[in-house]
Order: sequence, then structure tokens, then C-alpha cells
Amino acid sequence: MNQEDYHYHRLLRSYEDTRTRHLREQKERREQVYKLIPELDVLDRQIAEASVSAARAALEGNSGPLDRLADNNRLIAEQKQQLLQAAGYPVDYLELAYTCPDCKDTGFIGQEKCHCFKQSLTFALSKASTLSNQLEKENFDTFSFSYYDDITADSQLRLTPRENMRKIVADAKKFVADFETDRRSILIYGNTGVGKTFLTNCIARALLNTPHHVVYMTAHSLFEAFEAHRFDYTEQTDVNSLYQYIFQCDLLIIDDLGTELSNAFTNSMLYTCINERQLHGKSTVISTNLSLEQFRDRYSERIFSRITGSYTLWKLIGKDIRVLKRMEGSFS
Repeated sequence: MNQEDYHYHRLLRSYEDTRTRHLREQKERREQVYKLIPELDVLDRQIAEASVSAARAALEGNSGPLDRLADNNRLIAEQKQQLLQAAGYPVDYLELAYTCPDCKDTGFIGQEKCHCFKQSLTFALSKASTLSNQLEKENFDTFSFSYYDDITADSQLRLTPRENMRKIVADAKKFVADFETDRRSILIYGNTGVGKTFLTNCIARALLNTPHHVVYMTAHSLFEAFEAHRFDYTEQTDVNSLYQYIFQCDLLIIDDLGTELSNAFTNSMLYTCINERQLHGKSTVISTNLSLEQFRDRYSERIFSRITGSYTLWKLIGKDIRVLKRMEGSFS
């Protein structure tokens, strides 16, 4: 069994486990509420008995009870909601909960894989599953501006590091909020430790909560995937799938571009990736420690021109936050 088949079947089992857990939780909620509000149990029994009676009558050629069933159930449902609200419960407290309402935790909508299934499979194949714990720590809710100087303005940007970061974070949140209609691509650049990876994690975490298909890769793992696809003579399904996801996903995040070994192959594949995704209206977010001048010198003119001409550029400034945190620790 190859990696994709392994992860595919593992995901199917996880969906089954999720459905079982939600059914168990629903049963526990019902038992709890029925003890406090016995009338709800009576109403649920009325719905069940009416449905059975209507079905039996329809089989005997009498469709009258079946025609009246929907109105009858609607009235009983309204009575249930009133009882729940009066007792301080949400009106949907007895409904079956879903982690993904779109596919109802089956992983499929009709015959098509749901967006949540595709996202989970991509996460596993790209080894991004190791990132999941990090994203719980690094997101917009945990972002802090306290590590950015708010006194000394940058001579070029004419903003303090904190002012600049507030402006960029606001634009990043807008990018996420408007992602359905505003498929921009973004280059995030700046010195080491100024928060570039944290910011890409914020974007990834926010969009992973939506139906959009996100692939997050370091530059090293991206070019590893390209190389594996180029030299894979066994035609492994997982290699081909990851290669396709890189070009087809709604958002590709490439972290730490410039740390990979640069050669003709990596330059060619980077241009192909950037160009193909732009032609098909797909967003790409790239972070790098390189300055624009270093970026131009390292990559081809056509790559530099394509990015500076069509990407939104976010320059992060400030002190190395990792150093500041170590200093904090030493004084605490």
C-alpha cells in the first residue's frame, strides 16, 4: 500500500470515528435533557409514531397522513424548540453535530471528495501534519505586537516596526476575509526573526478553517517534491498527487524561499510553479529572508520581474524576536 492509499484509508476511519463520537454525544445530550424535560421525549415519540403510521397508510394506498406529516413534524419541532429555550438550551441542542456540515462528516459530497477530505489528505502527503500543533500556537489570536519597536521609524517606510506590522497584519486579515474574490499573491520579506513564518502560519491557520484548499511547504520540501516527481520511475500515486496539489490548490504557501540549494532545476521549477499558478488564478504566499536585491541576484530576471510586478510586497522590519524572547527568559 502506497502512502496515499494508507492516508486515504486512515482518513476514512477517522471520519467514521468522528461520526460515531457525534452520535454518542447526541445520545448523551438527549438522555440528559429527557430527564429534565420529559415532554421532549413524548414529542419525539409522537414524531416517530406519526412517521411509521403515515408510511403504513401510504403502503395501503392512503397518502393523506403522509401529506400531513411535514406540517405535523414542523409544529412538533417548534414545540421542542420552545421547551429547550425555556430551559436555557440552544434550539439545536438535540441535533446531530458535524465537524464539517458540508459533507456531514462523511468526507464526500455525492461522489466528490469534500474540501475537508482533500485538505486533510494534502496535509498528510505534504508532511504538513507536523505543522498542526504549531498553527494552534501561531495564529492571529496569539499574534503580539509587543516585540515590535514603536519609537524608531524606518527611514524608507517612514513607519515604526509596530506601525508597519499593524498595517501588514490588517492587510493579511483582509486577504483571508476576501480570499474568495481577491486571489492575490504575496511576497513577505525581511531579516531573520522578524515574524515572517509566524505571519504565514496565521494565514494558513485562518484559511484551514474555510473550504479553501491550502498547501503549506518549506522551500526545501517544495523542491524535494519537484525532484521526486521528476525522478520517480515507479509512478507512486502519493508523489503525483502532491505534485498536482502544489499547482491546483487554492493557496500555496512557500516558507523560507532562498534556503534551498539553488541551481538551474530549482530556478526552472520555481518559475513554472509561479507562472502556472498565476495563469490559473491561484494565490501563492512566499516568505524569504532575502532582500529584493538578493532575490533578484539569486533567481532569474523573469522570476524577479513576475513577482515584483504582480505580487503584493510586505516588508517586515524590526529586531530578531527570537533573540528578544531569549533575553526575556534570561531576566525572568
